[in-house]
Amino acid sequence: MESPFILMGLFVVCLITYQLLTRNRRKLKKIRQEWETETYIAIKEDVQSVSSYWRNNKERSEFYAGVDQITWDDLGMDQVFNKMNYTQTSVGSEYLFNQLRDIDPKLDGLQSKEELYTLMAKDDGLREKVLLILSSLGKRNYADTSSYFYNFSDHKIKFAYMYVLLACLPIFSVLLMSFSLKVGIVSLASSLVINAVIYYRNKKMLENDLHSITYVAAIVNTGRSLTSIRHPRFSVFGDIFKKEGKGLKKVSFFGKVLSIGTNTGGDFDVFFEYFRIVFLLDFISYNQIVKAIVTHQNAYRQLWESIGELDAAIAIAFYRKSLSFYTLPQFVDKEELSFEDMAHPLLDKPVTNSSTIGKTVLITGSNASGKSTYIKAVAINAILAQTIHTVLAKNWTMKPSYIVTSMAIQDNVLDGDSYFIAEIKSLKRIVQLCKAKKPVISFVDEILKGTNTVERISASAAIMEWLSVNKGMNIIASHDIELTEIAGNVYTNYHFRESIENGEVLFDYKIHEGSSETRNAIKLLEILGYPESVTDQANRLAEHFTDIREWKELNAI
Repeated sequence: MESPFILMGLFVVCLITYQLLTRNRRKLKKIRQEWETETYIAIKEDVQSVSSYWRNNKERSEFYAGVDQITWDDLGMDQVFNKMNYTQTSVGSEYLFNQLRDIDPKLDGLQSKEELYTLMAKDDGLREKVLLILSSLGKRNYADTSSYFYNFSDHKIKFAYMYVLLACLPIFSVLLMSFSLKVGIVSLASSLVINAVIYYRNKKMLENDLHSITYVAAIVNTGRSLTSIRHPRFSVFGDIFKKEGKGLKKVSFFGKVLSIGTNTGGDFDVFFEYFRIVFLLDFISYNQIVKAIVTHQNAYRQLWESIGELDAAIAIAFYRKSLSFYTLPQFVDKEELSFEDMAHPLLDKPVTNSSTIGKTVLITGSNASGKSTYIKAVAINAILAQTIHTVLAKNWTMKPSYIVTSMAIQDNVLDGDSYFIAEIKSLKRIVQLCKAKKPVISFVDEILKGTNTVERISASAAIMEWLSVNKGMNIIASHDIELTEIAGNVYTNYHFRESIENGEVLFDYKIHEGSSETRNAIKLLEILGYPESVTDQANRLAEHFTDIREWKELNAI
């Protein structure tokens, strides 16, 4: 009689084992194809979800001078992040996002991370084992699992002991039946009704937290799976669970309780749902997990960040593999930035540039000549150098510094700020960093273009002079050739140029020494077919001003 049951049990075990093996084989095939083709299909993630770890860190930092929101938006860093986000988990995504924003001029831990990037790039077998484990954790938007590092009061259930007492009522009622069947049945029926009412009334309140806490439990399980990898670099996971992290085993257990019968599509889902209702398992398990994390806060954080660092490291190794060239940056104390054949990370066919940039640089040039693209490329690579130890260039040397920009300024209707007010507020960030004597490289595109010519040039020159005598490097791009004359003794001049051939304006997108001596705005009007009277008049006015530095009145022409 027992043999059929034994055979059935063996069949189920074999079936589960086969499914796991075939699933892993499919995953492994996909992983190998991604690394061979250097392409992958990104999992869609909301920026508010991905940025949660960064926000949690920033809100608790006494001084934060990482990549602020204006700089991030100016440089299109969301696109840069998406281009390298080959992470398998939400923990990895959040860690990588924070890593790109959390510039530390002390460069703490950069060399250790470089060793991990190299290991993940070169050891195919090890990398594949890790990817299989991480892919099982997967991604979940809005889990905000790093909030459990701090906000325990936000997650705890009030009067949690009441749920335990209520869960014991059905058991007590069954025991009561042996003494009085009628009383026991009444007690059981009452307890079932009470627990059902409490479950459904409070379930919605806990829904978001359950969404988060089940992912927390999965993170702990992932950490335990990583302890199986025998490599010195992975000993950190074993150390966590041998020490304070022993108590996190409770998280794994109650996480499994929470996952019983959920979204399996099986015939027993309804039964499991009733079982959870009767014994209020969601509330009890949730509270037990939170208590375990509160007690073992440091172990949980260390585990979370170790998984995030590992996942991000594989993404960076993958990103490097996809590049046609890159270099490891060199860091010096001198306020100078030097590079050879630097490329913009977001352009498919970028024109490369080589430069040695000193403390103060002014870049001039015509419209669309490449000024903005150039300074954005320098700024992005300066961020990548200090965060992921990777630069799109043949070589790169810089002083470790915070990076701040003032480029794509927009007026703010909600705050009542005009374009000019928004612009001077943006520039004030740079001034404040310099006044705080922080190492900084600032990038300004079209300084103070939101006001009249006389005041724009006067104020721009004054700000440029102040920046030149205070701590930090500054790179400014402008159309105002007058600034090259005023600041010629203080700022090193570079320019971008164009040529006109067969009625077309052609750009080489290469930076050249000295100030710009060409203009193309009026020529572009001609090429686009503006009336000849307009372009002739524009040329006469420009020539008159160039000759005598005085504007002609229109009615005098």
